[in-house]
Amino acid sequence: SGSDNEGVRAVKRRKTGGISSASAQKSKSGIEGATKFSADTSAKIEVVDEATKQSNWYEENAPDALSAQKLLGTTRQREANEDESVPGIYKGQKSYGSFIQKNPDAAQKKVGPVKAPTNVRVVTQIDYAPDVCKDYKQTGFCGFGDSCKFLHAREDYAQGWKLDRDWEISTKGKKMGGKTVASANRDAKLDSDEDEEENKLLEKVPFACVICKKPYNHPVVTNCGHYFCEPCALQRFRKNPSCAICGAGTGGRFNEAKNLKKLLDKKRERARKRKERAREAGEDVSDGDEEK
Repeated sequence: SGSDNEGVRAVKRRKTGGISSASAQKSKSGIEGATKFSADTSAKIEVVDEATKQSNWYEENAPDALSAQKLLGTTRQREANEDESVPGIYKGQKSYGSFIQKNPDAAQKKVGPVKAPTNVRVVTQIDYAPDVCKDYKQTGFCGFGDSCKFLHAREDYAQGWKLDRDWEISTKGKKMGGKTVASANRDAKLDSDEDEEENKLLEKVPFACVICKKPYNHPVVTNCGHYFCEPCALQRFRKNPSCAICGAGTGGRFNEAKNLKKLLDKKRERARKRKERAREAGEDVSDGDEEK
């Protein structure tokens, strides 16, 4: 019927095995002149200690060389004339025998240079700029204490050439005075003893306020024994009632630090006298030395 003829559709097969003649007949002249490389396996691997070079200070090949074996000692037979203990009798720990006898002529390794290992490389970095603790330098107090990784010092470090230049500038055209090494003045010894006691007291007290990092302004002391400026302590108490150093509760009680005032006044007086003596001796003293 006509409906059956309309449903049949002709299907053509695809040619999958066909090869283009153009690609098959392409010339291969492009890769004939390429560079070829083949490894030479007949060469032997040489040992080169470029990364672990060493300077051998010991002549180990010499007959009397100072080698590692001679440093440790060698085992050798006992001499025939040595006394041997009678078996069965205990004579204490001192009579114990040693089967390994060290060479008495071997060098001792307690002091002096030691032969360095050749299989270890050490990289040493030296930093000539000391990292000084800023809090300790400004106030004399650091919350980390002895565990602080920075240096606790207040000195001003300078290079050698700078020290020499400052010395030449300060002594130029001046007559250098002598320095008193010993004196028969016994009153000075009493004064020094008093100064040492006062210095011991001042070591425990920061020489500046921990809060504002400045000299004390109307110093006050808390119940825990720490000193602050009165304005700084009151301002901190409004925000945080605890102590700025130890964290203990202050309770709003800040007493006047009378003893600290006396010690600081004496310290300033001693610094002023020390500065005057230095100027009389012809030394150049800066204004910052008086505060220290």
